[in-house]
Amino acid sequence: MTDATSDARLRSDARRNRRTVLAAAVALLAQRPQATMQEVADASGLGRTTVYRHFPRRQDLIDALFAEVIRDAAETIEEALRSAHSARELLCELGPRFIAIGDRYRFIDAHPDLRVRALHPIDAITTPLEAYFTEAQERGELRDDVPIMWILTTLRGLGVVAMVEVNAGRMTVDEAGRHVGETCALAFTAPSTRPAAS
Repeated sequence: MTDATSDARLRSDARRNRRTVLAAAVALLAQRPQATMQEVADASGLGRTTVYRHFPRRQDLIDALFAEVIRDAAETIEEALRSAHSARELLCELGPRFIAIGDRYRFIDAHPDLRVRALHPIDAITTPLEAYFTEAQERGELRDDVPIMWILTTLRGLGVVAMVEVNAGRMTVDEAGRHVGETCALAFTAPSTRPAAS
């Protein structure tokens, strides 16, 4: 085996170990947000030394998990944008998608600093939606008297607050997702594009 092959295998093993730790942490912290690094190591099936090699401090692990949230959100937005036929359909679909991500990463609720970070614009999430919503306004699908940034802020804010309701047991994940999507669709789509009341 050449040195290059050996290095590539080590890098591959390191990436796989990192992904294993993150997956274990997501599952464990969703149930027990204050779980220790040792408990994360036990859940991952890897040694504590391996976990600390990737994440020297607990905050490093939390930051890496938050980056996973952003990556996951960016991917789900791309999927929703590819499949949406209208701005209303997109808004209705984004609600459940965002709440599903919030449910998967429930540990955020135990970290108020991460909740605050989730409320701020994040380019990977904001940029594609801003472009789509701007075009939707030009097509007459969205109200043109509401700034795009307000639509994005409302969508983010409702998502965070809805997860508080889910975590408190006052709403199911499905209900929260549906309400977030339908509320934004009702608030921001142009009246001419709304379905007729039955």
